[in-house]
Amino acid sequence: MKTEFKFSNLCGTVYRKGNLVFSPDGNTILSPVGNRVTVFDLVNNRTETLPFENKRNIRRLALSPNGNLLLSVDELGNALLINYRKRTILHHFNLKDKVRDIQFSPDGKYFAVGLGRHIEVWRSPGYTREFAPFELHRKYAGHYDDITHISWSPDSRFFLTSGKDMTTKVFSVDPIEGFTATTMSGHRAVVVGAWFAKDMRAIYTVSSDGAVCVRRFRVHGIADDLKFGEFPRDAEGKLLPTKWFTEQRHYTKMDSRVQSAAFNPATNLLVLGMTNGVFGIWEMPDFNQIHSLSISRKKINAIAINPSGEWLAFGSAKLGQLLVWEWQSETYVLKQQGHFYDMSCVAYSADGQYVATGGDDAKLKVWNALTGYCFITFAEHTSAVTAVHFTKGNQVVLSASLDGTVRAYDLVRYRNFRIFTSPTPVQFNTLAVDPSGEIVCAGSLDSYEIYMWSMQTGKLLDVLSGHEAPVSGLVFRPDGLSLASSSWDKTVRMWDIFDRSKIVERLEHSSEVLTLAYRPDGKELCASTLDGQIHFWDVAKAAPT
Repeated sequence: MKTEFKFSNLCGTVYRKGNLVFSPDGNTILSPVGNRVTVFDLVNNRTETLPFENKRNIRRLALSPNGNLLLSVDELGNALLINYRKRTILHHFNLKDKVRDIQFSPDGKYFAVGLGRHIEVWRSPGYTREFAPFELHRKYAGHYDDITHISWSPDSRFFLTSGKDMTTKVFSVDPIEGFTATTMSGHRAVVVGAWFAKDMRAIYTVSSDGAVCVRRFRVHGIADDLKFGEFPRDAEGKLLPTKWFTEQRHYTKMDSRVQSAAFNPATNLLVLGMTNGVFGIWEMPDFNQIHSLSISRKKINAIAINPSGEWLAFGSAKLGQLLVWEWQSETYVLKQQGHFYDMSCVAYSADGQYVATGGDDAKLKVWNALTGYCFITFAEHTSAVTAVHFTKGNQVVLSASLDGTVRAYDLVRYRNFRIFTSPTPVQFNTLAVDPSGEIVCAGSLDSYEIYMWSMQTGKLLDVLSGHEAPVSGLVFRPDGLSLASSSWDKTVRMWDIFDRSKIVERLEHSSEVLTLAYRPDGKELCASTLDGQIHFWDVAKAAPT
């Protein structure tokens, strides 16, 4: 019988690096998580990890204006073209260089890609599988250093590119009479972003030193602003000389550099994220500051604004944070943070409703398996969490740590109500709770002993000795009468915890034992070893099956 498993969700992390993208309706946000993409539904309070993966960590995402096509590009320039609504891959493509930015045009007919110092404009492919769906339209050059940002004009005829060479350039998709590629300088630091105003009468550029320039399109000698794209002529039909002028220069006056930026043309809101975790909102073109808030202890790597301008999304790669802020009501729509070091252990609750994860960041997180959201984080440990375990009633979750403690947390009141310790400092690396939830056992990494406590009193009941190497696994028999332990000393031992006079059964293996599990009826025990084998034992006979 063939069993088909369908991937559903990714727990433990919410953002790694790359850009954030809102859907056209503004109700969901796409976040790159390693080489996967997680979709956060902000209205229905659910998450979904898309059923595809890139070869490497994702660097940039781009979603077409109608929400049908998604481009996912990894660190090496390998791109996936995805039918976003059907969650299917249409095509694999290699852009042959590291992608600095990628953006669809507002009409959805093209997408522009920044590759090093060059830009390529491609025609958007269709929604079906084709032999060669990608068609290169034009290539552009002119920057002297890597490109940092690309944005399109509202009419999709022009696009802006910003670079580390402290300039912004204006290019046209197709040749237009009277237009030549324009370079705008004046910044003294890397240009983080540049955008057209909604009426195309202004361009706003932002550099990492906090300088914001407002540039206007005018005819030489005439003070009136023109709409860019309309090139006036004189009475004889000759084109008049036009130029972009820097009308105003503003400064953020914050004690930190600008790391990321986003602009919403519909509301004229400019949002800047700083390296110290502070963000600010300004109204353009007058640069009136509306709001500022510190949301992180580390730099803000990505900013996105939903189409209506109500919700702001922020990503911090260092802490693995993803935040969505409603600036008008000053409330969080979403506030999630994954483990920012490696995850070391995971456990399901008995009813499958919750997932607990422990990490090297000394944090224990509990996730809702249905929605994919983390709803509580416990940070009482001072070293890496090595094991987690739910009790049978799902009201208590326990964690063992290298800090020498085992902690019990109440999932009703969200508090650490019990701390179990050993007489001498040891490092715990495995954990087990009996079916009644009364006995807690933990195996040590350095003393090779197993410690047993009472859940009710927190007192140490017994210390089980005999292993000659670190204890790697603990599991109670389903009836709760005995405890099995595995160790790097190539043995599995079965202890009768209520009658210590009985002989401890010793099951020899050919290699170091990594973990073990009982069959639900308790009649059979299996153990996995370092040499890649799984051994099955008859519990009653203490012999291989």
